Amino acid sequence: MRLRPAHELLDEDHGSPAEIRQSLRELWWINQRLGGLSSWRRLLAVWQAAQPAATRALTLLDVGAGTGEMAAAIAAELGRRGFVVRAWALDRRQSHLGAAAAGGAPDRLVADAQRLPFACASVDVVTCNLFLHHFHDAPADPAASRLLREMTRVARRAVLINDLERAWIPYAFIRLLSRRFSRITRHDGPRSVAQAYTARELGHLAAALPGWRCQILRLWPYRLGLVLERDARHAG
Repeated sequence: MRLRPAHELLDEDHGSPAEIRQSLRELWWINQRLGGLSSWRRLLAVWQAAQPAATRALTLLDVGAGTGEMAAAIAAELGRRGFVVRAWALDRRQSHLGAAAAGGAPDRLVADAQRLPFACASVDVVTCNLFLHHFHDAPADPAASRLLREMTRVARRAVLINDLERAWIPYAFIRLLSRRFSRITRHDGPRSVAQAYTARELGHLAAALPGWRCQILRLWPYRLGLVLERDARHAG
């Protein structure tokens, strides 16, 4: 399937506040029922298998976090795996992050994903979910490479990415399913698949990062996982 970069309405809040809230609720429904949570469980298990058993305190930054619900779910899954987690959910739009964090929810940060307000190697694990496909390299603007470089800049141990895989089957499926959703989700859903990466493209993008080991996973259903781990030979 040919790559088709496209504008998505939710990215720019092109809708009323009620429409935006509804689309964000629908996106969370999709993550809950169509492989978002289950694929994160597998992605985290693969990453954890390579970690020292004694390393339990963990800081986590979720980039392009939207409402912060996925950041909370990732932190909770890490907690079930024995980690003590401090988490931040970062998005450039306050309207997506919603109300201030409370209780055990991640701290909310409003900032640009390509200018993260963290020092180099200051966060153990940086994650993003259904976010990378919004960025693509162009001759005048290597946006995807810049985003990956910024996430690896602040990550001390790993960057974990969970996103869609571009293919005809998920594209046709989301076109049919999106008929049940609101205007913004009907518009954005198929466009997300059409501008997602293939495994080969994702591997090519990650290979350009010096000092990081790359592993690509195919996740159910039609998702891709990227595990970037800092090579100890390049640490410090």
